[in-house]
Amino acid sequence: MRSTFTAIQIVLKKPQYSFAFIFVAIIFFALFIAIPIYTIPGNSFSFQLSIFRKQDYVLMIFLALLVGVNVVLQIYGWRQNKKQTSQNLAQGTAAGAVGVFGAIVGTAACASCLASLFGLIGLGPGSVFFVLKNQPYFLIGAIVLMIVSLYFAAQKINEVCTSCSKV
Repeated sequence: MRSTFTAIQIVLKKPQYSFAFIFVAIIFFALFIAIPIYTIPGNSFSFQLSIFRKQDYVLMIFLALLVGVNVVLQIYGWRQNKKQTSQNLAQGTAAGAVGVFGAIVGTAACASCLASLFGLIGLGPGSVFFVLKNQPYFLIGAIVLMIVSLYFAAQKINEVCTSCSKV
C-alpha cells in the first residue's frame, strides 16, 4: 500500500493532475446523484437528495474520490510509459473501467436505478434483485476493485510492474 500512496503523491503534486482529480471526482459524485434522477420517472433533484442518508453521501464521496484518483493514475501511467504496448494500454483501460463500473453498481441503492443500468448491458430483473439483496457485498467488491486498480496503476507509475516495462 505504501507504493500506492507514493504514486498518488507523485501524481497529485502536478497541478494539472490535481485539477483533473478534483474535476473527475466532482463529475462522478454528480453522476451518482444524476443517474437515479434521470432513470426513474417522476424523480427530481430535491427528492433524490432528500432520500439519501448521511452514509450514502459519505459512500458516494469516497467512491467518487477513488474513481478520481484511479482515472488520474491511469492517465499519468499511460503518458509516463512511452514503451507501452497496445495490450498493456488495453489492460489498463479495462482495469479502470471495471473499477468505475463497480463504483457505480456499488452506489446504486434502488431497483429502478439498477434496472436501467443493467438494462444497458443486457442483464435482466433477476440480476437487479440479486444485487439489491446482496448490496453490501457488491459495495465491498466495488471498493476492492477500485483499490486493486489503484494498486496496479501505482505499480506502473513506480516502475515496479515488469510486464508494463517490456517493449
